[in-house]
Amino acid sequence: MSETAATATDTTAADNLSEPSPQEAWDKMPLLQQRAAVFRVQCGRETAEAFVVAFVLALLFRAFIAEAFVIPTGSMAPSLMGAHKDIFCDQCNQQFPIGASLEYREPSTENVVVGGICPNCRHVNSLDLKNNPDDATFSGDRILVSKFAYAISDPDRWDVIVFKVPVNPKQNYIKRLVGLPNETLSIMHGDVYALPNSPTNDNEPGNREGENNGGDITLSGGSQSLGNILRKPPEKLLAMQHLVYDSNHQAAALIEADYPARLQPWRPGLTTPPEDSWDVTRTDAGLTATVDAAEDAEWLRYYHRWPTRDEWERAEAGLSLANVDPYRGRLITDFYAYDAYLFVDSDRVYDLKPSPRGVSRLQRMMGQTRSDGVFKPTYQSGGDLGQFRNHLQYGGTGYAGDGVHWVGDLLVTADVETAAGAKTLTMEIVEAGIQYRCTFDLASGEATLSIEDDEPKLFDAVDSKISNPNPTASTPVTAGSRHQIRFSNCDNELLLWVDDEVIAFNTPTTFNAANFTNPRDTRPVYDGKGNPLDASPVGIAVQGGTATLHQLKIDRDKYYIATKDGNSRMLDYDMPGLSEFAGSVVRVEEIQAVMGEPDIWDQFPGWASRRVVSFPIGEDQFFPMGDNSPESLDARCWAGTKERFGRNRSVDPDAYLFSDASYVPRDLLVGKALAIFWPHPWRSPVPFTPNLQRMRLIR
Repeated sequence: MSETAATATDTTAADNLSEPSPQEAWDKMPLLQQRAAVFRVQCGRETAEAFVVAFVLALLFRAFIAEAFVIPTGSMAPSLMGAHKDIFCDQCNQQFPIGASLEYREPSTENVVVGGICPNCRHVNSLDLKNNPDDATFSGDRILVSKFAYAISDPDRWDVIVFKVPVNPKQNYIKRLVGLPNETLSIMHGDVYALPNSPTNDNEPGNREGENNGGDITLSGGSQSLGNILRKPPEKLLAMQHLVYDSNHQAAALIEADYPARLQPWRPGLTTPPEDSWDVTRTDAGLTATVDAAEDAEWLRYYHRWPTRDEWERAEAGLSLANVDPYRGRLITDFYAYDAYLFVDSDRVYDLKPSPRGVSRLQRMMGQTRSDGVFKPTYQSGGDLGQFRNHLQYGGTGYAGDGVHWVGDLLVTADVETAAGAKTLTMEIVEAGIQYRCTFDLASGEATLSIEDDEPKLFDAVDSKISNPNPTASTPVTAGSRHQIRFSNCDNELLLWVDDEVIAFNTPTTFNAANFTNPRDTRPVYDGKGNPLDASPVGIAVQGGTATLHQLKIDRDKYYIATKDGNSRMLDYDMPGLSEFAGSVVRVEEIQAVMGEPDIWDQFPGWASRRVVSFPIGEDQFFPMGDNSPESLDARCWAGTKERFGRNRSVDPDAYLFSDASYVPRDLLVGKALAIFWPHPWRSPVPFTPNLQRMRLIR
């Protein structure tokens, strides 16, 4: 063995002595081979360098320029959506989202969303989780965030911002920026107000550069000044609106049952619809209304109404609902279809609960973040939700079947066609008994705004010497033409769009509602069916000719709930005070019932019990709130409520320095949300179908 080994060693040494050195081998190579070898080395090095540079640039891009985020919850819905359902109403075919974030709060699905309520016809939709792939839960919107935006400029009011939440700075939040540094922000009746902080504490109101604010709002007795109402620019107003009604989506069962349309002809003083006025026709394709008006204006009014549960059952059984009062109306409230999710414990639906295990990256890109699970044989997928009996729960609050707060700020969009010879067209929005109107002279196209009450009211003056009763503007709305006209009364300002273009008026269209009514005493007004006011808050009238209404769409503005306590229910009302006044515990459902009883609006003590809350904001401090006000943990109520998720987890004692603060310090700002670049795709008719309509810039 040793001899053999020695021989092998000697042979190897001899071979090494005979091999040329690397330099000698290189010198013997032909010139072309030398060049090829150099190119191979250089290409390999350049490729490696390219990968390294790309990786470094990606890290720099992510750290300093832009980053992608996935929305986890519904606090910004419906502007931005977390885990949710995206369905079409089984009665009127209105598309609407349903929040489903609660399905993802535990490692496995402990609660499952089985239904939702349509915001248009209010039909309760049962989801077919077993057979319809588009009824499954989709992941949240994927958005792109600019991390560089606030390095070169300050955030603007109404920006959608990403920040480290002060109560747990390891976690990113996304909200809309409402309050800016060095002001006191107040919330009253769904609107927000700002009073600049003054070193002398003289409470003098003032405007920020570029903001169009009305007069100072002072509460009764002059004890508290709220400052100026904060008005949303038109593009923000449209981005934040919530659907109330769309005449293009009609429920077939209600048409068959002769349930009265929400749009009804009306004349002052009448208690039943006139037969020689507007003719309303409904089909599966939508609603149209035509009129041939004489010298007097003929009115078509909107009554906010939908069938009760019993009436829906009658309609679906083929029975008549013709006896429903066509002039029955409710108040428009802060109802959120996104929050009106119906859910049950998952063990009533699944034998094997869905979980994140086994879900591939491709499935996640397609919007599926959990396995399908195994359904119980007894679960009737898409069937009557009565199968769950008293185990069915409504939303996170338990009373999500309707809103709780009256919303008077509305946007009305009408697709109107007038014939040659028609004289005037009027659109009206009523709030607190006051009629806000836009009247078109169809001969010239001139639009005139007015505020009508017992006597005309004034808009904000141009200056102290010139009053402003009727702003005017030139428009293309003339007789013999068809236009889409949008008219809004939001944040104490009237706005007008014609064919999606904002119309500029010759004088301010803003006003101070405190000049008309006491802010503390603002309430809906009803003067009987002959003068319904807030019981029919939208109207359209034509005078002196024929016209056709092809579509009427009503949206409401955002309603910010006035609260400072995240541990209690999200309500404006002083519930203990109301209960003391009533002599018994007042339930939220009783307040909701009041919204549908115009005859008792004037006696309801709840209007005066609505809270006003204020938040002082200091230097380099920002106050964000979620668009989904009832289900948003934000600067109103996060202070101290989430310490258990962060405190004592860090060795840095300053990590949760701001956990009790009702603001976001500048150092915790991450960036500005730019765009939804990848919303959930559709799973049918072809899997992975892009959802192009939701790919958009974030307003």
